[in-house]
Amino acid sequence: MTTQHEALEIPEILRRISTYLPGPDFTSCLQTCHSFHTILTPLLYNQLTLVQKEEKRPTLEALARYAHLVGALKFEHFMSAEYLNVGFKGLYSIHIVHMIRSREFQVGTDEEIMDALLRIIRENPALRKWTLHNPWPRLSSKVWKELSSLKKNPTQGGSDQRQQLAVQSRGCDVLDLTSITVTHDAKHWFLRACADARELRILDVSFMVAGGNPDNCQLFLQLDKRPPQGRRVEIVEFHGYDVIHQLTFLSHLVEARHISWTSPAAGRMPIQTRPLPTLEDLKQFIKPTTWPKLRSLDLTGIPGRQLVRFSDECISHILGCLPDSQLEEFKLQGSTFGPLSAAELKRQLSCLQDLRLEPAGIQEQSALIQEVMESCPKLKVLRAGMISVGHMRRGKPWVCHGLKELAVQIDLESDRDGAVVDKEVDYDTVYFEKHAASRRYVFERLSKLTELVELDTSLPYYGHGDLTYYLLSNRYQSPYWTLEYQIPYGLDQLASLKKLEKLKWSNNHQRIYKEDLAWMADNLPSLKTICAEFDRNATKHKEMAAFLLEKGITVGAHRYR
Repeated sequence: MTTQHEALEIPEILRRISTYLPGPDFTSCLQTCHSFHTILTPLLYNQLTLVQKEEKRPTLEALARYAHLVGALKFEHFMSAEYLNVGFKGLYSIHIVHMIRSREFQVGTDEEIMDALLRIIRENPALRKWTLHNPWPRLSSKVWKELSSLKKNPTQGGSDQRQQLAVQSRGCDVLDLTSITVTHDAKHWFLRACADARELRILDVSFMVAGGNPDNCQLFLQLDKRPPQGRRVEIVEFHGYDVIHQLTFLSHLVEARHISWTSPAAGRMPIQTRPLPTLEDLKQFIKPTTWPKLRSLDLTGIPGRQLVRFSDECISHILGCLPDSQLEEFKLQGSTFGPLSAAELKRQLSCLQDLRLEPAGIQEQSALIQEVMESCPKLKVLRAGMISVGHMRRGKPWVCHGLKELAVQIDLESDRDGAVVDKEVDYDTVYFEKHAASRRYVFERLSKLTELVELDTSLPYYGHGDLTYYLLSNRYQSPYWTLEYQIPYGLDQLASLKKLEKLKWSNNHQRIYKEDLAWMADNLPSLKTICAEFDRNATKHKEMAAFLLEKGITVGAHRYR
């Protein structure tokens, strides 16, 4: 037995052990094995993954014995009608992922698999979570219909109570969809299932286009009579369901706590049958009574792929329709965040916990960032453009002492009453000393944020929009414009950041020395990663990176965020 490596089941293991054990010891061994089997089997089968290779998944006979123990079932690049029909009764979650659309690892016809899925839905009333990632074969209209809660009430006379409960509880609470193609005949029931889900995530979903005029899905959904039930809704790249219809859908989410919607028309091949939403459209759909319970709003698009931008007036209107002091998270990218939006956001500062803004101007956003940091005691995450030392000096002390993630560029030029453009300052001693004092002041302010886990002062870079910070950095290629992480400039004041795990900065002709890195390794006990360039010379950079690796700190090349 010691020289063979066989996959043995418990009966065979016991038979072989029994040849070496006396009776009493064998009885004790049997009792121990039974206890282990009783305890471990439910844990083993509670979450089951079925994969392509036959030797890595249980046999049909073994699974049939323990199917009642399975709660979360996952098919990974494999689908089988036989396995679906083994008799699952206690499923609460099903996950189907099939990265390659091929019938090579499909057991059973499309019809047999769809019938098996229908049986799964009907026999597992607790099955409320569906995660579908490029499922193959495509789900039929009957399956989508069963996933919706739009059902007729069961007959009362002579009906079994358990059967009534099963019928009433059908539907889907959590629907997570990635890379889904919906057939034309399944389109309506697919949308109904999406509307009835309490948690909905849509990433890269498209409809197969059929001949003739498009169906009036809005009329079928009857959103006024049966509004969407979503509490948490994320829509990213929804092809074939135009933006106005998406906006109509979102405007009926009266129970929503979290809404995430990419910039309209973001995607490879958006299909638009109506014009993109204007301020007038938003005023029609989004009103003060639209999202009374909303806590989180994410309008983050896909970087580099936005095809339209909401104006400052549009963002201002959306924020203006939210109740005061209720929004905890706000994320915006791909649209304009200007003074009108900033004025509306100020109504939420007392409860804001997560704020992520695309850079939209140095001075305009700098004043807002300073006001956020001096007015948001609950703030945990702040990612934005720039904050100037001038606004920091003129502002109040920061109150966001629980901040865990901070990603802002520090503007040192403003501390000398105006930026320096096209001026040789490399050997200006007075200028040098002034900015050395500015750096020490910034490090002193940062040292008060003792809960920081990630600090990022790298130069933000976005490849779209009116302002590109990459081009701006070329104008200010001076070591005095950026925050240098050196001990003479106050780096040692960051010794209070005992929880800091990740540190990022841009190079911008920055001069970092080995003693500075040694100080970081010795005085920042939680530091695990530094993303930066330590020297413009590649050889010197590699030497210092190797030094950090010896200290247990990984290094990532990162110049812009």
